[in-house]
Amino acid sequence: MRKIPIALGAAASLMAFGATAAQASTPGITYVSPSGHASASGRSCGSARYSGINQAIAATRTGGTVVVCRGTYHTEVVVAKPLSLIGRPGALIDARGQQPLKVGPATLPGSIGIGVLGTSHVRVSGFTVQHAGFDAILIARSSHVWASGNELQHNGDVGVDINGSSWSGASGNVSRHNTGGGFLIADDIGPSSHNVVAWNVASQNPGGCGVILAGHSTSGVTHNLVAHNLLTDNGTLKSSGGGAGVVIATEVPRETVAYNTVTGNDIYGNGLAGVTIHAHLPGQNLNGNQITGNTIGANNTLGDPIQLAPTPTSKTNVAIPATRTTGILVGSASPIWVQIRNNTIRSNHYGIFLEGVGPVVHATLYGNQFRNVHEHVKRVVAP
Repeated sequence: MRKIPIALGAAASLMAFGATAAQASTPGITYVSPSGHASASGRSCGSARYSGINQAIAATRTGGTVVVCRGTYHTEVVVAKPLSLIGRPGALIDARGQQPLKVGPATLPGSIGIGVLGTSHVRVSGFTVQHAGFDAILIARSSHVWASGNELQHNGDVGVDINGSSWSGASGNVSRHNTGGGFLIADDIGPSSHNVVAWNVASQNPGGCGVILAGHSTSGVTHNLVAHNLLTDNGTLKSSGGGAGVVIATEVPRETVAYNTVTGNDIYGNGLAGVTIHAHLPGQNLNGNQITGNTIGANNTLGDPIQLAPTPTSKTNVAIPATRTTGILVGSASPIWVQIRNNTIRSNHYGIFLEGVGPVVHATLYGNQFRNVHEHVKRVVAP
């Protein structure tokens, strides 16, 4: 899991792009086209007044809509006020070579395609985003933001990163061939809670998981929903350590990644277990997570070393690795309670693999069905 320190400054500082746009469009809708021209009427794609997306955003009133017409836009888009950003079919954002944003005192590790930063009530829909050095879409310290119907591919980290944000989500997106994984909910810049990642496809993201719920600070990742996604062939690059279909994890002392729900997903072919929970250190809170109603095929194709430490400062891995195919894996160095119910698990050596440093894993198991599974439930106590 990558840890990215981000600190957001005032929203006004995030609108450096296009802030000097001189003309306003039709009150409700602003059109952008590669052929846009300041003298045009601005009433349609054929008469777009703007050729730059950030300039159009700056000219659009709060609550308005920016329509991005067919074409390729070599840019890094920033949204820092409530509006709808809608891509027409064929709207492509190519962030290759863009400079990493300086957000507050920190600089991101690479360019982004679209950033929704320090605002609320934003919709981002209908884009293809590629070749960002970091995230395709970053939702940071915001609320009520929705990313839907986007194609996110060949980006340096994940397709959608919901970070320090709440009541936001991603649905109907396809995230493929991204270096760091499909979708991420994390707390680098503040707590992330009550977010939804649903009805997406995350496939063939070699260096990371399909969906990542990760604690990177001590702010907490809680009460999020991962539902009805297709998560296949992620985390298959051995040099990256592998990736799960869905991972709930933290390496941070005293961190909380709790009360999240993973339900109704179709998961197979991932480098780690279909749904993986990792509480690597004593003193972490990963309680109350629920894994329910998923269909899970063969996963853990690389094997999982699990990495459990006996003390918060220890660098020693005392875990017994899970080297066989596994549907669901819970590995914890902290006392943990998790509910695993009504899942269909097939074609794995282990259906459910539970390992703790001492008898710390308390799993409520019921209603799970196993098909072509050698050992339904494997319990391991690490030395």
